[in-house]
Amino acid sequence: SSGINAEYGQESEDRVKSQMGYFGWRPRFLERFNTPAVFTAIFSLSNFFLVVPYGTLVVIIPTLEKIFSLNSQQTGLILIANDISGMIAAVALTNFIGAKKIRWIGIGMIIIVIAFLIPTSTTLLVEYPKPKDNSQINNETLSDDIKLSSFCEQSLDNLDDGSTGYQDSEWATRNHKYFYLFILGYLLQGIGATPPLTAGVTYLDEIYPQRKFAIALAFLTIFSFIGHPLAMVLASVFLGWYVTLSMPEGMTVNSKEFVGAWWLGFFVPSLAAFVMSFIVLSYPQQMPAAKEVLKEKVEKGITTVHEKNAELSQSLYQVTKRMAPTFKRLLKNRALDFLIIGDVLFYLQAGMISFGPKIYEKLFRLKQTDVGKLLGIFHGCGFVLGVTLGGLLVKRKDWEPKKLMLIFLVLNLMATPFLLGVLLHCPPTYNESPELRECNAHCTCTTELYDPVCDTVTQITYFSPCYAGCTDWEGKEGIEGSRYTNCTCSTGGEGLVPGECKDGCSTRLWISLVVSTIQTVIKFAGFVANNVIYQRVVAESDRTAAQGLRQFARKALGTLPAPLMYGWIIDQHCDVWRSYQDGSLGNCWIYDVSTLVMWLCVVQVALRLLSCCFYFMSYLSFPDKTPIMDSPDQSREDEL
Repeated sequence: SSGINAEYGQESEDRVKSQMGYFGWRPRFLERFNTPAVFTAIFSLSNFFLVVPYGTLVVIIPTLEKIFSLNSQQTGLILIANDISGMIAAVALTNFIGAKKIRWIGIGMIIIVIAFLIPTSTTLLVEYPKPKDNSQINNETLSDDIKLSSFCEQSLDNLDDGSTGYQDSEWATRNHKYFYLFILGYLLQGIGATPPLTAGVTYLDEIYPQRKFAIALAFLTIFSFIGHPLAMVLASVFLGWYVTLSMPEGMTVNSKEFVGAWWLGFFVPSLAAFVMSFIVLSYPQQMPAAKEVLKEKVEKGITTVHEKNAELSQSLYQVTKRMAPTFKRLLKNRALDFLIIGDVLFYLQAGMISFGPKIYEKLFRLKQTDVGKLLGIFHGCGFVLGVTLGGLLVKRKDWEPKKLMLIFLVLNLMATPFLLGVLLHCPPTYNESPELRECNAHCTCTTELYDPVCDTVTQITYFSPCYAGCTDWEGKEGIEGSRYTNCTCSTGGEGLVPGECKDGCSTRLWISLVVSTIQTVIKFAGFVANNVIYQRVVAESDRTAAQGLRQFARKALGTLPAPLMYGWIIDQHCDVWRSYQDGSLGNCWIYDVSTLVMWLCVVQVALRLLSCCFYFMSYLSFPDKTPIMDSPDQSREDEL
């Protein structure tokens, strides 16, 4: 033990300062915070703020599609932009992080903050629709506001500007070019996220004993994942505020022209994360507690002093020289290879979460301001409960890595049947696809605006008042009791109310939420075990590189193609597209939900079962003990 202390002190403490501070300023009062517990709390809170914009994005996708005139595949491009840059950064950066983990983590967090401020800035550039007043529909002289209406009108063809009389959608097409700023921001985000994702877990493993590491990892995971559902709730709240934070006169939350404050979900957490990043940068590259942890790992045969010193003392030249042998050594590890392939398929299946709020909104005819709150609360509880149970399970016993692999496999198999909850949805209530019939042949209708109206007597939803043949309006928009009248296609006789018909859906909605939450609990109960397994399936000095290889494969083959795949599946089941006067198509308004959910169910279950097959092969190939690189020159032997 004394030999280890001497060698460790001579080889590493001279190179890496163990006090908190910045540059040469290292005040003593900061040392009370220089503990693993405090760092874990700060780093977890930082990850919480960094994850919030992700949850925001999946909720505001329908809003972005409306503002920028995007289809699901184009929003998928935004979702995968960070994976494109992230998989490149995973290979390029992880081998250079070495002992400078804190520095890279802090820099990465600052890059992420800047990345999320870029799409936020588009709110200053884009155009938004103006409010209208339906009460003017009976005026003899048509005003400019009437050009924004979706009523059935015959005389609108005589307007001076040649308009069809339908809502002006040119503002959306003019905004389309700004959606590339979202791609730019998420490309930067992928680069910035790489150091925290790879070096963060490794740093925690260095400052905690083996059992406590599982609890610290569970704590970090809870904060990271709870940020996603909480962001969904916050984004739903923000979408209830007008985009400029000042409601225009004549507009209400129920107005079709209303656009929520989508950008707040990026802006607020980015500022908080910016502050947290500087706190993280104050921590030393190696805590005093790391010495005791290293001694324990040496005694348990998890690593050697030579192996640790080799990691700490690598120069840029040595790192570059050892990249190829390191990855060659990792690729020869069959247990790691099968584990990574299983994770790729797992994340490919889980990629539907990006479109989760949009799917629920369409399946159960929910408002955007409601869907995020429901999914955020239910799935948030599932995240916390699952990760907490997983952390306690790992902590309960000093499990061998191979047994942890078996536990992880069993939990994934248990969660698979609950994926069938996606089959639940509300029955369609649309009369027919919007088209001109005898009852509305005298109307000038297009699909530029989706303005659903409900016949409360027959429970039939029409695409718009125009397609229902409505010519008059009683009341004021946004006021309860207001309705469209003189609707020639309606047989109810009591007028049509704004919005889709929603009767008879609440029971299926609650069942679906409960089923999906159970699936979330079981799935994330194995998440802590999965992260611990990655720290034990390779040698100590290869952990960061293994995390980089994992991130690269997961992004390149899993999270990158997943949004494109699900976006394509969703678009293939579109019944009514937003169609402009020039013949171009925008976002989708109405989906064939019955066939859509069948395809989503088949794809998800197939991918999950296939991932379990590779997890099983990883279990069979798993080493009985953690591999050890006995000397710094081990990489040379691997080249022979």
